[in-house]
Amino acid sequence: MIPIIYASTSGNVEATCQRVSDLLNEAGYQTSLHRAENTEFDIIQESNTLIFATSTWEHGELNPFFNKLLKELESNDLSGKKAAFIGLGDTRYEQVLFCKGIDIVREAFLKSGGIDISSPIKINGEPYQYFNTTVLNWTNKLIESLKNESI
Repeated sequence: MIPIIYASTSGNVEATCQRVSDLLNEAGYQTSLHRAENTEFDIIQESNTLIFATSTWEHGELNPFFNKLLKELESNDLSGKKAAFIGLGDTRYEQVLFCKGIDIVREAFLKSGGIDISSPIKINGEPYQYFNTTVLNWTNKLIESLKNESI
């Protein structure tokens, strides 16, 4: 089982995670969707492979729904755990802060010993137009990484 843990307020991150989940399920991987604000850290501790997703708020801030889990990521040993990362943002704001929210999560995961198994996907604006292109291509690359990791 691959948990997909996400913070979503407008529904865009949730919809993107659902699309990734559907594609992974079609490829034979079992997934489960978890809203970050309702997710206990046990889900992360009990999983070898995870997907994290979030939007970016304000001026490069993490979606507040992810704050509790971020503290857990920062304060626990995640050695050997593998993850992929999905970020949504808007380049109309400061471009250097584009998708900074998922960068914050990824950096905490890596500093705690986790391993990134796929280049993060970063989506600008509304994600729906990218579901059959960018999201599909990223998920296919993730599937190849998962096969190589023999998960």
